[in-house]
Amino acid sequence: MERKHLININYLYFGIFLIVGIIISTLGILEVQNTSNYSKAFFLVYAYGQTILEIATLAIFSIIIKKYLPKIVFTIFIAFTFIFFISHIIDLVLLKIMDMTIWDGVSIALDENLENFIEMLHTTGIPFFAWIIFGVLIFSLPFLGIFIYKITNIFSKKRKIPLYHEHFIQIFLCVPLALFIWDFKASRSISANIYDSNSRALPWKLTFMQPDILKTEARLALKKPKNEKDILALIDKKDLKTEKKPNIFIFVIESLRNDYITSETAPNMAAFKNENVSFERSLSNANGTHKSWFSFFYSNYPFHWKDYQNRNWSSGSTGLYILKKMGYKINVFSAPELKYYSMKEALFGKDEYLLDTFKLFPHYLPVEACDSDKMVMSHMEKSLKDNSNVYIAFLDSTHFLYSWPKDFETKFKPVSEIDTFNVYASKDNIDLLKNRYKNSIYFVDFLIGKFIDTLKEKNLFDDSIIILTGDHGEEFYEEGHLFHASHLSSQQTNVPIYLKFGKNIRKIPKRDLICHMDVFPSLFDYIFDKNQFKDCLKGTSIFEKTKFPFVITARYNASRAPSEFFIHNKNKKLTLRFTKKKKIFRKQYLEILSLKDSEDNEIDISSNEESAKNLEEALKKYFNK
Repeated sequence: MERKHLININYLYFGIFLIVGIIISTLGILEVQNTSNYSKAFFLVYAYGQTILEIATLAIFSIIIKKYLPKIVFTIFIAFTFIFFISHIIDLVLLKIMDMTIWDGVSIALDENLENFIEMLHTTGIPFFAWIIFGVLIFSLPFLGIFIYKITNIFSKKRKIPLYHEHFIQIFLCVPLALFIWDFKASRSISANIYDSNSRALPWKLTFMQPDILKTEARLALKKPKNEKDILALIDKKDLKTEKKPNIFIFVIESLRNDYITSETAPNMAAFKNENVSFERSLSNANGTHKSWFSFFYSNYPFHWKDYQNRNWSSGSTGLYILKKMGYKINVFSAPELKYYSMKEALFGKDEYLLDTFKLFPHYLPVEACDSDKMVMSHMEKSLKDNSNVYIAFLDSTHFLYSWPKDFETKFKPVSEIDTFNVYASKDNIDLLKNRYKNSIYFVDFLIGKFIDTLKEKNLFDDSIIILTGDHGEEFYEEGHLFHASHLSSQQTNVPIYLKFGKNIRKIPKRDLICHMDVFPSLFDYIFDKNQFKDCLKGTSIFEKTKFPFVITARYNASRAPSEFFIHNKNKKLTLRFTKKKKIFRKQYLEILSLKDSEDNEIDISSNEESAKNLEEALKKYFNK
């Protein structure tokens, strides 16, 4: 007897996306690194179950809407399903590169004003015309989805397959039950850190049951920074008179990774490192530019970036403000336009009042970052004067797309062409991309070497203070992601911090760890022969024996305050996250995500409780109970 309730459904349309969904889920789970086969199997089963439920739900809704609602509603629904399916594909790419879901990306975009959003697109290195094409494609997706549905529906009607109500009832009863049982039996053996990284690759980003996430023993409240008026009052009380006002040169190089500074890739910077002051481990305080620059120039924790923005801090960088009060002339030469998050105002004060010279050389097609960097260094060379001058160069060639002039030596071959989408997506091309990166470093190194030669020729080198650093590092899938801002790997956070204080005569106590926050306190300690800004600057001077050998580094979180960070003691790092991500100054428990060694190898916290507790104990410097 023929079974009743045969369902008339476009099985080709939904079947295609079931297959695509399973492929995406498989790739997403398999991409997650440092995960056991057991964990991968657990999340693969979960991903397949969620994909089946998702497609079945949309299919049932299509039947109901088509039967009971106007045709226009059904057409809109089909357009929505296609966009929804495409969002999973975009999600896969974003997770692979940035460890960010599409919903994270949408949330970030909605938080940005138009100027920041445009600059954020510019920083990707993808030309604006490509973004315009991408935008047009996005807006055309609903129409493409409707077209695909109509074509597949013609074939589905010609060749029907037996699908009945009972099939869907079985799916909605059996699949959730099976997942719940699977979850109940297996989830307890999945660690919180592995769960966190794998669950983001699931279609629904969660499971029925979640493992208990380790948390700090006590609820903690992040200490609020002093307000602008109080900081300026403290500085104004200082005795800033000094006969020693050597020239200060600060080179901030985009995306510069410390282990790439070698005699082969960067001979001039490597020589500068060996001849001057460097440390075993030097860390950025953030893996994104604006929070890194904030920590460097303000000598303050990256958590406070957003708070300073909210308070409309108008006096600019604390470090530069002190230099200005001392009588220094401050000269800035920049390849990046410094529009992103209003960095001009944040660093140099309202209307850039701290600056005596401000030269911008932005790069928009056909101008490349390397062209801008050449102009930066050329103009800085022409402006050189004796003493009492600060020269700051922001260089951008080492930011993706990684550029160097066509008439400059291409030392590292072969290189990838500027086929950005291919580069973004393919691990097979990673060595070609690394060679691009090395060539851009080699070019910047040439500019640095040439400039140092000029200083020596003009007898301006010996007595000068020179600071050479990168704002953050760059990753090439070593820990599963590409570029920076995705997670707090050593590749993204270990940067050069090379220092020259005159002839480097002053003794420096043994020290293994330095961060960006320590640079300005060290600079002032050298000039005044004492560290008199401990109440204004949160970093520590390298000329003092540090009593607190820890560094805080925060993860990129766009315009918002960072919610994830690590505390590092050179050998180990404890990664934590605020439970109330948008209220970081409220008392709360901190989630403990992982304990790793300096090379990012996972350490079992249960067998290293002492190390974890020591690092957790250090949080008292930053938090109140």
